[in-house]
Amino acid sequence: MTPQDIRQQLNDVYARLISTNLSVKQFYPKEQLLPGGGVSIGNLPVSSISLRDISYEEIYTEVESNDGYHIKLPDGGLLIFQYTFNGTTTLTKHRLCYFPSFELPIYDKAPNLYENDELYGDVILNKLVRFPIRFDYDPNAHKDVEHPISHLTLGQYDNCRIPVGAAVSPNEFAMFILRNFYSRSYKKNKNALDKKPHHIPQIQTITEAERRITHFINGR
Repeated sequence: MTPQDIRQQLNDVYARLISTNLSVKQFYPKEQLLPGGGVSIGNLPVSSISLRDISYEEIYTEVESNDGYHIKLPDGGLLIFQYTFNGTTTLTKHRLCYFPSFELPIYDKAPNLYENDELYGDVILNKLVRFPIRFDYDPNAHKDVEHPISHLTLGQYDNCRIPVGAAVSPNEFAMFILRNFYSRSYKKNKNALDKKPHHIPQIQTITEAERRITHFINGR
């Protein structure tokens, strides 16, 4: 996994979400050169707010109102892609976030959401409980089982770190969100969304102890 890999796969993800109208607003992740020759992709000034102990409504509003995201989905869900490399080949961190809107947009702002049941019927149900999702990768913070190098956090719980088998690519993250939480849209656009993206070799990170507890394994 290199910066070039991430750039190429982000291009694939953006092209597919825009062509299928699943992205209603987008900002391409900016790159920044770091001291020592590293590079960050997708750094956002407001991203740290998601770790503060404030209400989820405040977090979402701050991120959304300051355009602190990369892709906005039709129901207001926000996607964030952040990667950091030491040099040109070593991934040192990633943070991939999904922030669902705590309330659906009103009809005037998103009429297509309400008029197209075939595509969006599964995201406007009253019974849904929306919760944020985050995939983190951080070898420097690793503690076996307690803090896996690659892990999944659900619902902003401080100690929710479900081990993940490897670092997560942009396409793996975006398709995980779409398949599971925007199922009708995903199935409707399956041919476009399932096109083979730029190949990124996996960085396996899970330990033997972490394999013995419930964990996620990345798809191919």
